[in-house]
Amino acid sequence: MIDSSAIPRVFLSFSTVHKPLVDLFRYQAQDSRRVPVFRDYSIKEPVEGAWKTYAERQIRKSSVTLCLVGENTWRSEPVNWEIRKSAELGKRILAVYLDSNTTRTPMALREVGTTPMPWDVEMIVESLYDERRAVS
Repeated sequence: MIDSSAIPRVFLSFSTVHKPLVDLFRYQAQDSRRVPVFRDYSIKEPVEGAWKTYAERQIRKSSVTLCLVGENTWRSEPVNWEIRKSAELGKRILAVYLDSNTTRTPMALREVGTTPMPWDVEMIVESLYDERRAVS
């Protein structure tokens, strides 16, 4: 049994157009008992008004930011802002491609030196638990 304090607190950064794939990732990132293998501090529903304030609060609670990169994520200003804010706050930053055809990544990922890994849930979860894997 995993010590609950050791479970990664993850802020998922993604473009809302990719929400179905993000939900699939959330579903796949559960153990055999359907228990999530990380605490999800991402924004799950659109936030009206001061979304940056809410996003920053969630990022501060997190131990790592995981950017889920789809075809158009590179154009998302909110995703770029979340990545930059995560770097500013000293969070680990990881990224994963949502599909194998995606080639463009958000500018902020390039700025912090993070290269997305392929969609391999076991490898992603392992990376979330590997605190030495500080990419930013």
